Amino acid sequence: MRALWAFEPFHQNQQSVKGMHDLLLQLTGRPAHVEYGFIATRAQAELNLAFHVEAKDRFSTYPRQLIFDALRKAKVSARPQQVHVRGRDTFSTTEAVDAFLKLARQRKVDCVALFTHGRKGYSRLALGSFAETAIHRSAKNLLIAGPKTRFSKNVKSAFLFSDFGPKAKKQVREALMLARGLQARLTVFHAAQVIYKWSLDESDPEVLAYRKKTDRMKNWILSEAERVGVACDVRVTSAFNSASELGLAEAAKAKADLLIVTSKVGPLEALVGGSVTRHIIRTANRPVLVLKSR
Repeated sequence: MRALWAFEPFHQNQQSVKGMHDLLLQLTGRPAHVEYGFIATRAQAELNLAFHVEAKDRFSTYPRQLIFDALRKAKVSARPQQVHVRGRDTFSTTEAVDAFLKLARQRKVDCVALFTHGRKGYSRLALGSFAETAIHRSAKNLLIAGPKTRFSKNVKSAFLFSDFGPKAKKQVREALMLARGLQARLTVFHAAQVIYKWSLDESDPEVLAYRKKTDRMKNWILSEAERVGVACDVRVTSAFNSASELGLAEAAKAKADLLIVTSKVGPLEALVGGSVTRHIIRTANRPVLVLKSR
């Protein structure tokens, strides 16, 4: 695996930088497979107001040096060829995201990593969010961390949120391969309909068919995990609560070091909110890997 980190060099928390770097090393396997990208735009006041820097360097060599300085403070080393800065004469978050994703395609990476500020409500709509825009526009997997993210030294437990839908088997296989590479245990969580545990009519054919279908998926996951040599647990919960809250509670019980979700939402849903993936990304205290449906 190769990764491109959307590294914003301003006001970085050294502990978070080190934590993200160490996690990327676990996922990629080699320091050379972690690269750093930054799109310098007119929206960044730190660059616009850097009057001590010549105008020609303000959106190129200056932010590049800031990246090296931030990495050095976090005790992370990077070679010159691993750091990529692209200047864009724009104030648009969407244009900045598209430029970064273009860079990711050029670098032929498998995953992009970034931090989110976890903005909500009106500020999300007014200010925009690089992370949330990237989720909806990226065709590549994303590794996301927020302000409250805690990084483990080693990932020993991964936790996949699954809807048991048409693409679930492909996503489970991808999560199993990831867990195997990390030598971690995988827990697969599914928030089932209430009828999985209880129904007014226990003889209803639709209820019985739904339960059988859910159980078949559980058994398939366990069989697939055994086949590839990954310790695995499947947790199906049926309760009157949001899928994200139920899943996060189960993830805490499983002592998960890495959460894995899938992204289905589009630009319209990004405005109105309410998706399981968005809520997990905004509230989780562990890094979140977003698997993109292909």
